[in-house]
Amino acid sequence: MSFTTRCPACGTTFRIVADQLKISEGWVRCGHCADVFDATLYLEPWVPGAPAPAGSLPEPQAPQAELTTANDSHGDELITRPPAPLPHDPLEGALADADFSTELQRFAAAKAAADAEAAAVPVTASTTSDKPVVAPSESPDNEAVDSVDPEAVPGFVRQAQQRAFWQSRSVRVGLSFLALLLAALLVAQWALHERDRIAAWRPDLLPLLQQVCAPIGCAVGPVRNIDAIVIDSSALVRRLGNFHSFDLVLKNTADMALALPALELSLTDTRDAVISRRVFLPEEWPDAPTVIPAQSSLNVSFRLSLSVGEATPMAGYRALVFYP
Repeated sequence: MSFTTRCPACGTTFRIVADQLKISEGWVRCGHCADVFDATLYLEPWVPGAPAPAGSLPEPQAPQAELTTANDSHGDELITRPPAPLPHDPLEGALADADFSTELQRFAAAKAAADAEAAAVPVTASTTSDKPVVAPSESPDNEAVDSVDPEAVPGFVRQAQQRAFWQSRSVRVGLSFLALLLAALLVAQWALHERDRIAAWRPDLLPLLQQVCAPIGCAVGPVRNIDAIVIDSSALVRRLGNFHSFDLVLKNTADMALALPALELSLTDTRDAVISRRVFLPEEWPDAPTVIPAQSSLNVSFRLSLSVGEATPMAGYRALVFYP
């Protein structure tokens, strides 16, 4: 089936067929004014016997075919010489051409109906009202194209519109800005989670980190890494009566200062069952600093008063450190 399309710049009308639109997905160049436009937006069914206005012919912009012009008794017509066809299934090619022609016919029919409806509206208004009818701000052709059912638009037209949308400058700028914003948020989240380690690596950044944490209610403290703190030695010695001393040596194997952990001391009987347990928080340690320097040891001595009944004599103890 043949169609006619019109150049929006100079108004020249041309006769065109479906195969010509497939060459460059509908984009052609007017041979009269050299304007490039989408021919599918101005398609109309061609009525046999109706001569097309004289004018130069549109050339599809695609390297796949060489286009020339020719004049015959039916008016100006675009002649296409496609390249040598590749081997393919004849039945599959015939079905593809039939589907493409069906889409174009459906699109042309819907556009013709929309044109008829748009043309009927001013007439009805003029017969039912004495007031002058205000002309629409947009051209009837644009209104007809906008009112076409999306399902009637050919598939290659929708694909071209989608590609043009994602390749537009505004969309690319927006996506780039969004990517930078997400990257900045990711870096900020990492810095907030690792604020203690950053302060240990760069002590000069401590004031800045404290200012950032103040509005959101977080705090910057020493790094906690319980795997790097080991109990080098310990001893529980009875001094006088129920008074005992517990001597402990902690070693920091990390390359940075670590926060002082809590201590759990458990007394056991002859069957290694716990008969008493006590936890010493870091602020309860006698004369202990808040941090253990890197690659160093810390000696702590606790003075304890233990009251153990004769029914459950103390035979040993267990000590471990942890962060509460």
